Amino acid sequence: MLKARKAITSLFLVCQSLFLLSQTTEHARRGRYSNELPKLQFYEKAKWKTLIPLVSFISDVRRILGQPKEATDIAHYFNPYPGDDKAVTPLFIYSMDSDWEIFVYLGKDCGYQSSSAPFPENRICTIELLPKKRLSFRDRPCPAVFVKRHVNGADAAWDEYRDSEGLAYEVYTTRTPYGSKVPGDLNRIVYGPSEEELKLNMTRKKSPFDLD
Repeated sequence: MLKARKAITSLFLVCQSLFLLSQTTEHARRGRYSNELPKLQFYEKAKWKTLIPLVSFISDVRRILGQPKEATDIAHYFNPYPGDDKAVTPLFIYSMDSDWEIFVYLGKDCGYQSSSAPFPENRICTIELLPKKRLSFRDRPCPAVFVKRHVNGADAAWDEYRDSEGLAYEVYTTRTPYGSKVPGDLNRIVYGPSEEELKLNMTRKKSPFDLD
């Protein structure tokens, strides 16, 4: 009985991977993250372009981007990084250039839940670009393809503008307790899974950083 259950789980994971890869192929054909805003178009020339949320593994991140300048296990934030094999919710931070940092969030479920078992190992949840300097978004209206959602975080609040391809812009609506960011400044750009890629029995769980 146990062997049969493991076989069913393995088959589901294989089907899940094939589904996600098929969606990746479709995105490649028509252009992934095609709604990037003018002057903020990073994806096509990015070194991390081949890294796919929910598909690429933690080993792929190291192979493509190398050794991060900082590695943290968010589940045990104040402890030293335990290594890729033992980390529960890894976060890798890279310096892209003088203006941007790359945050790669990884995990076994990526904040989603389904009837299947979690991923057998840590995969990319999102790739996020954080500006090193203030970047005002007051004069950058998002097109209608982006849906607005307000988020109350643990230390600040922001408006999230997300499209169906998994691209999102987070814009502060309050000051941060650190740094110089003010309402109207960009918090980050998020490159995550598309809605199509989340249709495989996955539903969004409430983020531990969301208070609303």
